[in-house]
Amino acid sequence: MPVTTHSAAGTAAGFSYQFERALYWLAQSPAGAVIGVETEDDVVVRSASGSLFEQDKHSIRSDAHPFGDRSKDLWNTLSIWLEAVDKKQIAIESAHFLMVTNKLLPKCVAKQIDGATSEPRVTACIKALQKAGEKPPAHIKLLVKSVLCADSRDTLRALIAKINVVDSSKATSTPQLRQKTISHLQLPDWCLSSADSIADELLGWLHKTAMDSWCQKQPAWIQRDHFINQLHAIVDRRKRQIRRERAEHLIPITDDIVGNEKGRPFVKQLYLVTEDDAIVDTSIREFIRCNIEKIRLSKEGNVTDEDWTTFESMLLSRWDKIRSRVVRMRSESAEEVVGFEIFTETTEDYREKLAGTDTEQVYLTSGTYHRLADLLRVGWHPRYVDIIGELLKTS
Repeated sequence: MPVTTHSAAGTAAGFSYQFERALYWLAQSPAGAVIGVETEDDVVVRSASGSLFEQDKHSIRSDAHPFGDRSKDLWNTLSIWLEAVDKKQIAIESAHFLMVTNKLLPKCVAKQIDGATSEPRVTACIKALQKAGEKPPAHIKLLVKSVLCADSRDTLRALIAKINVVDSSKATSTPQLRQKTISHLQLPDWCLSSADSIADELLGWLHKTAMDSWCQKQPAWIQRDHFINQLHAIVDRRKRQIRRERAEHLIPITDDIVGNEKGRPFVKQLYLVTEDDAIVDTSIREFIRCNIEKIRLSKEGNVTDEDWTTFESMLLSRWDKIRSRVVRMRSESAEEVVGFEIFTETTEDYREKLAGTDTEQVYLTSGTYHRLADLLRVGWHPRYVDIIGELLKTS
């Protein structure tokens, strides 16, 4: 269905833009700040240094002119702020006001107001407003009267000196705004490639937090410190995901590569307890995949040498307990049978934690056992040290 003048797309886009703006402020505000969405203004920032009140005018129309001289955007915004200051709802001494649009503004009163802090420039802005408000059309007539009311002139002068106007020339369009937000997040290098996805997660959290407040008939005030906690949680979750080993099918191992490993000590150990070539081939693939992932996780996943040492120590302790029990319980069985039971119970369907995180693929654990078996630090046959030692001497 095409977007028409009767479509709600523009309204929805404008509402979403407010959340992008709120996310932008959350990313850069100091500790202790709170950001409001649809509270006292479109977006409000409260911090120890004062308050910022923001009116956002987003448009998806190519011919839109937000904050135009005779637009409702301009006059309604000024009227809202003037009324709040006059009623002492806003302490203007510690307040700042921002008109924001995703469009590029032409020469207009709003642009003239931007940064008009000196008395002469403020006076020039009021004259420009008076000229723009001559013979106003019906949709702004009452607003013009309210803004230019003589009784509010001093307030208007003070207000103009506190207003800044930001348009697309200052990176307010959604893609540019998102990049500015990401730059304030100060993400670590390893997750920069996922920066936009992380921002999307934060935006989703922001939406949910606001909706939860509104459903409880409460204003949507979001604490910056809660936002930072959420950011850290998202980054930590990404780090855990990076630490996870890849699925087997993502690390294909050809038969040629398997064949090249068949002379290794851990393979000789396997043939002491089984003649099943399929089991041996599977074990070799686990060994190779484990070595590949160990290198990748050490490089990309922030898994340290100490993490791997701990991982191996846990596996050695587990193997030792299994071996002792099986040897004792199967003392009447053939050594090959005892060895095969030690092997299967040790390596089948077990996943040891790595760096405090659960692993998902069996090959990382079983492959590490094969690597330890290759070093003769573990074994399957009850007399594996002596037998493999002799085999290696004669090979």
